[in-house]
Amino acid sequence: MPSSRICSLALLACAACSPNTDLAAERHAPSTPTGGVTTASDAGAVFGLPELVDPPAGAVQVPTNLARIVLRFFGPLQVPESIAPLNLRASDGTQVALALGDTVLCSGTCYAAIPTGTLAAATSYAVEVVADALHLQGGKPVPAGQVGSFTTADAPDEYAPLVSGFALTIAEGCVHAQFMTDEAAWPAIIITAGVEGASLDLGAIGTEFDFLTHLPDLPFDVDAQAVARAVDRAGNSADSSVLALHLPPKTPRLVITEVLANPAGSEYTQEFVELNNLESEPVSLAGMLIEDKTGSDVLPDLAVPAGGFALVVAANFVPDDGKDPVPRDGTVIVRVSGRIGADGLSNDGEPVRLVSGDGAVVSQYGGWVNVSATAWNGMSVHRVSVDACDQPSAWTNSPEMPTPGW
Repeated sequence: MPSSRICSLALLACAACSPNTDLAAERHAPSTPTGGVTTASDAGAVFGLPELVDPPAGAVQVPTNLARIVLRFFGPLQVPESIAPLNLRASDGTQVALALGDTVLCSGTCYAAIPTGTLAAATSYAVEVVADALHLQGGKPVPAGQVGSFTTADAPDEYAPLVSGFALTIAEGCVHAQFMTDEAAWPAIIITAGVEGASLDLGAIGTEFDFLTHLPDLPFDVDAQAVARAVDRAGNSADSSVLALHLPPKTPRLVITEVLANPAGSEYTQEFVELNNLESEPVSLAGMLIEDKTGSDVLPDLAVPAGGFALVVAANFVPDDGKDPVPRDGTVIVRVSGRIGADGLSNDGEPVRLVSGDGAVVSQYGGWVNVSATAWNGMSVHRVSVDACDQPSAWTNSPEMPTPGW
């Protein structure tokens, strides 16, 4: 796929990777603490018990060939070498030991716990922490107690998930991936370019996935392929059909960090798009374009210093108009012909993109915030973090003072 004049890569494919799973209609029931037993739901915040992440407390129809349990702890663990730190205790008193496994991607510190045997059918199991077996790094013990419970299904899960609707977009160094499965599964994206490849673990188990994350360390400007991978609770794995794609060329780390579409002064002259150069060397704007929804401007041959800022502004921009903040000394003023984009930036929330000469998206603002209300007059939208991929949560959604060049 050629890279010229491509602002993003969008592909769509569906795959029937396996027969329908036998756990497609997995159900969840509310958790009920056992009388007289400390559980994570009623005392974890106080006593430091981990949280049962998956299967969630109260889950039913959990496969008897469950591959792993996921627990969230208060921090990293000192992993014991010889003692079984966790157990599954069945309702009849029998036990299945759990071996503590690797860390698992989650919002916190999560570990996998691997059952050392097959579970009994249609049986309630409580997850237990063994006394004096687990310690947080630093030596603080994890208290003994029951973390939560779940109930197994009548049979093992012998079928891999069905993966469908795989779509993948690459822009400004970020990957936007979407796909669905017909049963609860752990998601991942596998991208390969020749002999090099990377796996993106996308987080929590589910059936509908919509993720935005940074592109892994892979070659630039080469053909590649991607698959969506789903692994169910029994460890059955399935891949989508393969998407052919072209990894974008290398672009400088020049980030859109602020957009002022509703200035206190004239909208014909005082709008701006702020760029921050995150490189250790100056970056030339020669050949780049600034684009809004319907128009674009070729940027002049100006250099943004290492770590410095530039303001893309209209031709008649007035740095000190007495109404809007004055740009910081040293900020590069980048004037375009006329107004920015087709006819200036819309207050309704308009996408803005910085595009390289060969069409790759260097940085973008999705136009997520409507700034037409009176409260937004003279206020701008700021990127929350220079490393944040472009999505609504990456931008401030309440009025803030402009900080041009700061």
